[in-house]
Amino acid sequence: MNVKTPRLYAAALLALVTALVAACGSSTTPPASAGGSSSAATPATLKVELDWVPNPDHVALYYAQNKGIFSGNKLTVNFLTPSNAADPIKLVGLNKVDLAISYESEMYYGQQENLPVTAVATIVPVPLNSLIVTAKDHVTSLSQMEGKKVGITGIPSDGAIYTTFVKTAGLEPSQVSNVSVGFNLVPSLLSGKVDGIIGGYRNVEAIQIAQESGQKPTVFPASALGVPSYAELVLVANRNRLASDKAYADAVRRFVKSLVAGTNAARKDPSGATQIMEQVSQYKVAFLQRSVPYTLTLLAPPAGQKTGCINEASWQSFGDWMKQNKLIKVTPNAALISTDKYMPYSC
Repeated sequence: MNVKTPRLYAAALLALVTALVAACGSSTTPPASAGGSSSAATPATLKVELDWVPNPDHVALYYAQNKGIFSGNKLTVNFLTPSNAADPIKLVGLNKVDLAISYESEMYYGQQENLPVTAVATIVPVPLNSLIVTAKDHVTSLSQMEGKKVGITGIPSDGAIYTTFVKTAGLEPSQVSNVSVGFNLVPSLLSGKVDGIIGGYRNVEAIQIAQESGQKPTVFPASALGVPSYAELVLVANRNRLASDKAYADAVRRFVKSLVAGTNAARKDPSGATQIMEQVSQYKVAFLQRSVPYTLTLLAPPAGQKTGCINEASWQSFGDWMKQNKLIKVTPNAALISTDKYMPYSC
């Protein structure tokens, strides 16, 4: 049950993985077949690296696959599970896979490493990482965290979220202590070692805590902690290949079209979507029956936006926050690592 979905920590492994992946060779995934419209397009096969094991965050992808939406757009999609969270974006940059599921934050780490990648759609358009507080403390506002102890993973990004939250709450670090608990976030909270945790997802750990304790915890998403809103999961393509390979660009366009259709359809069919995830996920059924429907509510596009679209201004704000908190050294440029060009409509 306590399968940890990777968080913003993937960058910590980036330097190590660079050497490991490079050692794997220089062969690339064969280009996708050419085509124009979906009806006239030549069939294409795409290798898609997930960010982690199949979980509720991937519901739109598996719904599109199960319901024949990909195949209807003449795509054969093979989902792959990474060895670690830093692999997907790098494998796309090296043309080892065609597409990857990654994080908005990873796009900035990739920009710092000069990876030729770009996000072509959002998958989960809002932050999932949250401050999750035990129900027994009856916390309803951030200022009430004074005197509490917060468990964090020890990963720089979670530390940055903690620092931002303390400032937003109008408190001093001495008033809200923190302790590194590694990835024992849920056990630390359930055992009373800490009063709250940062690094857990509102659609995963928060639900697990509620089911194991019988009490619903208080949840403050990262965007309620003073962190600029960001897309937790995004679809990533190879930027150079998009520019040079028309067949690949067309296949990516059809994949994005399928993703959007799968997202919209799954949101209208929570029961069917849950059953699909029960077939492909290793998570327990009781958990999925709570998490999948809730996750689907989080896939709704922000007000004034369309499914899958990227808000460049929001991306830039989040990149600036990363730079301000010393998570990256380079000056972030959202326009270079994201595009709406492959969406099925104007954003």
